[in-house]
Amino acid sequence: MSDDPGRQDLVYDFDLAAPPERVWQALTVPALLECWLLPVANGTGLVFEGRTAGLGDRIETEVLEAEPPRYLRWRWQEANAETGVVSFTLEANDNGGTALRLVHERRAPVAMQAANANPVTMLLAA
Repeated sequence: MSDDPGRQDLVYDFDLAAPPERVWQALTVPALLECWLLPVANGTGLVFEGRTAGLGDRIETEVLEAEPPRYLRWRWQEANAETGVVSFTLEANDNGGTALRLVHERRAPVAMQAANANPVTMLLAA
């Protein structure tokens, strides 16, 4: 997390019955990831193709950091959207399962500033 006031991170916490090693596999094995998230396209890197609520048709990712089976961080690029970063933190819980935290780091849209003393006119689509 950051003290950057322009950031609007999305944070999700899950308590899963599966141990961290199995959750790690679901995040890193394309066939398993496809069952959980979106269809994985063939080719280099991890590219999701398909559409689900709130996500674009094509999402390109790149692993930025990995500490199996505890931490995974991806660059996340949706078409026509600013690049974000998605991280997964896995910790064993008291029930033999996994406490999973997913954080999607993203910047808030920036309002235009007038180059002079004129007021900024905002137009919104209805």
